[in-house]
Amino acid sequence: MQRRAMLAGGLAAAASLALKAWAQGSFPSRPVEIVVPYAAGGPTDRYARAFALLLSERWGQSVVISSKPGGAAAIGAAAVANAAPDGHTLLLASMGMVTNQILFRNLAYDPRALSPLCRVALGGGILFVHPSVPATTPAELRDWARARPGALRFGSSGIGSTPHLSAELFAWRAGIDIVHIPYRGTAPAMTDLLAGHINAMFDSPSSIRYAREGQVRALGASTPERLPIAPEVPTLEESGFDATARTFYGFFAPTAVPEPLRDRIAEDIRKIALAEPIRAIFREDSLEAHADGPAEFGRFLAEQLSFWSEVIRERRITL
Repeated sequence: MQRRAMLAGGLAAAASLALKAWAQGSFPSRPVEIVVPYAAGGPTDRYARAFALLLSERWGQSVVISSKPGGAAAIGAAAVANAAPDGHTLLLASMGMVTNQILFRNLAYDPRALSPLCRVALGGGILFVHPSVPATTPAELRDWARARPGALRFGSSGIGSTPHLSAELFAWRAGIDIVHIPYRGTAPAMTDLLAGHINAMFDSPSSIRYAREGQVRALGASTPERLPIAPEVPTLEESGFDATARTFYGFFAPTAVPEPLRDRIAEDIRKIALAEPIRAIFREDSLEAHADGPAEFGRFLAEQLSFWSEVIRERRITL
């Protein structure tokens, strides 16, 4: 309780000072930094650079990208949470903003020190299996796994990642056990799936090309509806499994940034998210483009936190 009171007092004091500074000047008064808490060259980095280009035009200031990977996005999130509350340091992040709160006992930052600005994209994955697994449907994979306890090896991009949680959710709904093999990214996991070193994984819809080449088999999509890029793949829900799992991309700012300034930044990001160049990038990656404001994004995060807390508890996932 004392820690919460201290945090609230600190945020209030920082916000008061920042509000006075903002009232005396204009935003942005210097280059704006977008922190990406993942490795450079990945999808989040690419999306951040697309937003940076259009935001710099809108704001008349440079917008630079800083890659701060590590700690399942916790390192980059902490850097923004502890940044000066003047709006010049923002965060573009994904599922780690939800799962870190559940998996880490001692985060390097307080989740309440970051506020949602705008959810810009929503997506899902496809369940792929190696051809050596004689399953052509999710139900057949379930039956195969039940007949061979401990044989189903699922790869993922790391503990708590969307591919990992998608696999655990499917396993829970299917009533099966899986062996989780974490990798340092989805690319090496897919490499091992293609080689038959693992049996299955959830991956980006763009990997449907491997299924069409016969290197893997696509069993189901984790999205509520069939994916435009892979209309031949039924959803897991269509196949009788309540295993819809979504990933998201969204912007955050330090909570201590004055609310009027946060709202202005959120609205600017929202307008950029509606621009066709941004929407086209998301379409290419089979993501749904969104432009949700702070309130709607905040409700979504709360729903995701509740949902994945149950999954992680039921599957006893720990770091």
